[in-house]
Amino acid sequence: MKRKSVDIDRYELERDDMQTAICFPAKDGSFPAHFHSSIELVYVISGQITVIMNGQPYSVKEGQMVITSSYSVHVYRTEEGEHNETITMIIPMSTIPSLQKILNQKAFKNEIYDVTKDEEISTMLRIACKNWNEYSAETKKGVSYMVLGLLISRVGLSDHPGNQKSNLMRDVLIYLQNNYQQSIRMEHLARHFGYSKSRFSRLFHDHLGCSMIEYLSNIRCRQAALLLIESDMTMLDIALAVGFECLRTFYRAFKNCYQMTPTQYIKHHTQ
Repeated sequence: MKRKSVDIDRYELERDDMQTAICFPAKDGSFPAHFHSSIELVYVISGQITVIMNGQPYSVKEGQMVITSSYSVHVYRTEEGEHNETITMIIPMSTIPSLQKILNQKAFKNEIYDVTKDEEISTMLRIACKNWNEYSAETKKGVSYMVLGLLISRVGLSDHPGNQKSNLMRDVLIYLQNNYQQSIRMEHLARHFGYSKSRFSRLFHDHLGCSMIEYLSNIRCRQAALLLIESDMTMLDIALAVGFECLRTFYRAFKNCYQMTPTQYIKHHTQ
């Protein structure tokens, strides 16, 4: 059976291996805490979305854009009862070599930019999102340079702020990504990073907007989603392979993550 891949799920798992920029629309999107070297832009077309950037919460409204600089830990969340439409553009550093050095060393001065006052960028993102799959690699690179060039000139750059908590959270996310298949408990994770369980739990939730259990479950579900569409493994084998202890826990966590069962997910992504 031929199954189509899920580009955004693959990006979340292989985010710094991407060889080309991507641009896509989304509705009522939510993504758990993550970071990457790529520049990530999220333009809110309608509604609003909650963003936590390096521990700082923002309510991003229609007409505003979230600018995520390299290695900033960030979370996107649609609150219960809220709705939104967004355009996301993710630009790997390898695709913009002439800007790579400066953007590795600098961060955008502001995380939130009012696109309603910038018709040029707004129009460019809408057109790019509509036609991205038809663009050649050269065109995608040109659009990436144009958008980033305009943002650098209008928003400006500054030195990366030294933030001990952000550095800690990056180390925690790396640890969880590398060990999600293992049994991980909060007390063990806290001890590993030199904190008490209660203190570490508060740091985790305040910085990432969810509990460690919720975050770990989300990693496992995203890994499982790829196996569901790209392998012939049984449901039980997939559940165990990504770190769940039983099918019941896997089904419940998967539905919470994707708002559908694993079987429905396969049907939705099958040609």
